[in-house]
Amino acid sequence: MNSTEQLARDINRISAYLALDDFQGSGPGPRILGSLDAIVLLGNQVVETLATACTLLDRARAAILLLSGGAGHSTPLLYQNLRNSRFGELVQQGLIQDSMAEAEMYAVVAQEAFAIPAGSIRIENRSRNSAENARYSLEILQHRGLDGPVLILQDPTMQRRSILTWTREADLAGSDARTLSHAVFVPKVVPGPEDALRLAEDQAEGTWTLERFLGLILGEIERLYDDENGYGPRGKDFLPHVDIPEAVYESYLRVSEHFDQGMALRPVR
Repeated sequence: MNSTEQLARDINRISAYLALDDFQGSGPGPRILGSLDAIVLLGNQVVETLATACTLLDRARAAILLLSGGAGHSTPLLYQNLRNSRFGELVQQGLIQDSMAEAEMYAVVAQEAFAIPAGSIRIENRSRNSAENARYSLEILQHRGLDGPVLILQDPTMQRRSILTWTREADLAGSDARTLSHAVFVPKVVPGPEDALRLAEDQAEGTWTLERFLGLILGEIERLYDDENGYGPRGKDFLPHVDIPEAVYESYLRVSEHFDQGMALRPVR
């Protein structure tokens, strides 16, 4: 195995760990979809998460579609991705504008491209981070008296942390509704010409640049690592303690060193 193949293998190991999926890539089946109170899409730039959420709602007719996302660092990237996607006509028509919150952009696509009635959609457009995504979304669900299972979709690089954050916020809110995680796909890099890495061909549109993707996955490991700089109890205390698998953390160390990210390299414990 050459160095590029090893690097791709390490990146893909990290990515697979972060893309937490309760359905092992197969997606939720009819029994699960029929029991859902809500499909919750948390704000992110990956267009396919929106398309999948809308498609799943068509098979979960008793559920609502809760779209969560205000304005944040991903908002301009979502707008650009939508403009360049199969939903670009909605941007050209002025129905989607760059001044809109992420949830508001989502709602336009849901109604115009997927014919989801407005009565089946709830919009949470105040949140600026994962904790607020969860907190404000839970307020909407509790106000409606919805305490059944919810299915969470997010950028697959942030799926694991988003579920941990949601669970933490649900505990604080006194909600014991079952939470299910569905990663729309597992991001993957492959060696390209002259041993350069690139995103898998079917993941290059409506997602990330390679540089941003690498920054996201490395940053997620930093946040999940439970020390004074992380988001766990020993740090900011946003998340419960997480034991990152040793192989995943070793991959993180190699990838960080290769790209000279300047991140603190810490021993596995």
